[in-house]
Amino acid sequence: MTTHAIPAAPARSPLEAEYTAIAAGAHAEGPRGTVRFAVSTADPTEGKGDLYVALGLARALRADGWGVALWPVERWTEELPEDTAVLVSMIESFVPGLVPASTALVAWVRNWTAQWAALPYLDEFDVVWTSSAIARDAVAAHRSGPVEVVPIAADPDLFSTGDESARSGRAVTTVNFWGVRRRAQDVLEAVRPAEPVVWFAANADLLTPAPGVELRPAVSYFALPDVYRAAAFVIDDVIAPAAEYGTLNSRLFESLAAGALPVTDCALGLDELGLEDVPVYDDAASLEAALAMPADERRSLVGRLRDVVLDRHTFTARAEQVGPTLDAAVEAARGRRGQRSATLRWITALREELRATAAERDVHRAGVDDINRRLIVSENAIAGFDAARRSAEAERDAIALRYDALTRSLEYRLLHGAGRVARRALRR
Repeated sequence: MTTHAIPAAPARSPLEAEYTAIAAGAHAEGPRGTVRFAVSTADPTEGKGDLYVALGLARALRADGWGVALWPVERWTEELPEDTAVLVSMIESFVPGLVPASTALVAWVRNWTAQWAALPYLDEFDVVWTSSAIARDAVAAHRSGPVEVVPIAADPDLFSTGDESARSGRAVTTVNFWGVRRRAQDVLEAVRPAEPVVWFAANADLLTPAPGVELRPAVSYFALPDVYRAAAFVIDDVIAPAAEYGTLNSRLFESLAAGALPVTDCALGLDELGLEDVPVYDDAASLEAALAMPADERRSLVGRLRDVVLDRHTFTARAEQVGPTLDAAVEAARGRRGQRSATLRWITALREELRATAAERDVHRAGVDDINRRLIVSENAIAGFDAARRSAEAERDAIALRYDALTRSLEYRLLHGAGRVARRALRR
């Protein structure tokens, strides 16, 4: 058994303030121009992966002289500010109709590769980045412009190592549950490691408890480094649309940067990252085998893989890689004037109308689902009360029948008569 625990209330990184300031738009100006990221939200507390990746690259670009800011979904019906040198779209549903023609457009295909490749306006983007070579080839088949492999990465200032003597031997996972069953759930329900896996999950109350798992609520993104610094292993789960193209998770890089060994369920894409020695599981038995790795072997493997991450897969390395591409795209866009095509602007308005309609539908559906859940609870309660009433009535009727049978028996009548005689004798 381990002598150290996974913290129940992990400490939040002091870098949270800097990340929050970027999200709030405090660093939008820079000598090289402004890069804005189209993201699902500008709120770091919402737990959205696209935002954290955008903020990681934004922080590194800021160090290289760029101004950085966010362009969250609630602003996608507005004209993008004219001072935007580059717009980096993190979401496949963003339509760039309201982006000035003079702004360079970049699409970062981190996952949902097939949806990106099917966009009819893919050529509107000056540059497309993908997270793997397989994704690059899939996207390149549908566009005439350049496609560059730019995997996601980790911020080693945030996901740093700590006191190795305080690291436990335990495994953790931070796979969230958003209503769609994850492959890891089936494995974690069956796994029986030496110590339960600590599972920090959004909507943990909706997950099925299992003997091999210790369920805990999700923690802030800025508390994850403290979790990973306390863990020996971090169990990863790659969604099917990403696994198909080998576009792997931030968790892979972040856990290694913090000194923990990831164990993933997707081998595709590891070799081109130089991380082919990361353990891979496909069922409970293979996961148990990975978690049983001797401590010395694990530490040696983590050391080698962490060196690869620090050398090749930091956001600083990504900023250095894409810097010349951004400069060239800005220069090419500088000569363009006016707006995007009327058709693209119309598609943008239509897409946002559909998004708003879908949001209203989801709110309505959530309300209906909540009412249905309450009705089911009420019906179950009523059924329970009714069953209890019927049981009590049956018991009452059985007692009445037995009482009637007893009072009619010869034994009862003889005893009852003897009792009357005795009472009369006592009164005399």
